[in-house]
Formats: sequence, C-alpha cells, structure tokens
Amino acid sequence: MRRETTIILAFALLVLIPVLPARADIYQYTDENGVLHFTNVNGGGKNRKRVKSEPESNREAPAAPRSRPTQPAPISSTNIPSAYIDIINSACERHGVEPSLVHAIVKVESDFNPYALSRKGAVGLMQLMPQTAVDMNVKNSFNPIENIDGGVKYLRYLIDRYEGNLSLALAAYNSGETAVKRWGTIPPFKETQNYVQRILKIYKGGNGSFVPRFTIYMGYGEDGALLLTDNPSNHQNKKLKRKTQKSL
Repeated sequence: MRRETTIILAFALLVLIPVLPARADIYQYTDENGVLHFTNVNGGGKNRKRVKSEPESNREAPAAPRSRPTQPAPISSTNIPSAYIDIINSACERHGVEPSLVHAIVKVESDFNPYALSRKGAVGLMQLMPQTAVDMNVKNSFNPIENIDGGVKYLRYLIDRYEGNLSLALAAYNSGETAVKRWGTIPPFKETQNYVQRILKIYKGGNGSFVPRFTIYMGYGEDGALLLTDNPSNHQNKKLKRKTQKSL
C-alpha cells in the first residue's frame, strides 16, 4: 500500500508541473527495491510505462545536412517561454546572478524543456544531477521553480569558487568540480569545451556583459568577534549572512 501511494504521489507531481511542449517521451519504472524512476529512454522492459508523450505534430523532423554550422540566435524576452521569465529573474535576484547568463545556460542545457532527462541522470530545465539537487535542497527537479532556483544557487557557488572566472564556473557546471581541479583549466573534453563556447556565444550574442561578483559571508565567532569568510561550509554551526560585492 505504501509503495502504491509513493508511485501515485510521484506521478501527481509530474502531472501538476506547468505543461510546456516536451521534446521527448518520458517513461517510468520501478526497480527491484521499489524505487520509482523516470527516464527518456525506453529500454524495452515490460515494467516501463510511458507517462508523458509529445504530440506527433510537435516532434522535430530529422535535421538536414548542412555545409556549415549556423549561428545561435540571440536570447531575448521574446523567445524565452513567458512562464520562465519571472522564475529566472526571481532566482537570479536572490542569488546575485545575471538573468541573461541563466537564459543561455537553460537554452543549452534543456532548450527550456522542464521534462528533459539526460542518459547520465540530469533532470529538468538546468539539468541538475541528483546529488546536486540534494545539495541545493531541491525536492522535485521536474518543478521549474525548484529546478531553476537550485541551478542558479549552484551556479552562484561555482562563480564564487572560481573567483569570477566564468569559463571555469561553466566548465565545472558541465563536467564537475573534480575535473576542473584535476586539469587546472577547462578540461580537454570536447563536450565541455563546446558547452562553454556555446553558452558564452549565446550570452554575449545577447549583449550580455559579465560583471564578476564576490560573495562574502558575515557572522560572529564564539568570542563575539566579527567573522568574514568566502567558504561557509567551514562554519556550518554558525549563522552567517551572505553579502554580494561587485568588487573586493
């Protein structure tokens, strides 16, 4: 009975998400431990059930071969789904990130598809990995509000970690912090290098100008002394207040 309730609630959450045109079918299945999963890959298993399907009229036709790559169209408020403009602006205001940068990331990550699923398990508009979602306190990665807030919060963390170096922050968003630390620069992975270039091209093509911001956390030590840090994880038992500065 408990397992059936879990499945029903999970499906209800998926259905109640604001509906926008999807670009792939989504299947659900339950593993041997009773855990419900969602995927865009139909593995052919008998227990996989399609729970969302894109209308045939909306499916993209196979791309015709072309002799040269096309330039990405600039992002503007006219080609961003209106349902997401306020959500992105609100999250960016909370975490001190430029909306035009997040627009470019969402465009590259999911093309504004809230049901996007990658083969590696990344979910939703900003393609959050499960562990990142947990770290950013995202309960439902299919929910656009939670997904965008978690993605922008994580992006803010990466920008702070790499001291405003946007290329490194984007590389870490794509390939992980471990890979960036290992190579000391953008990792020599074709996917990651193309990812960074695509986002920067869209971002700058929309006349975006990145202004480095630095986040400092303020609080008080046990002796009452003022505490300033850029790494709040070292002071988890203290109440710290975030301050964002455009310069140090």
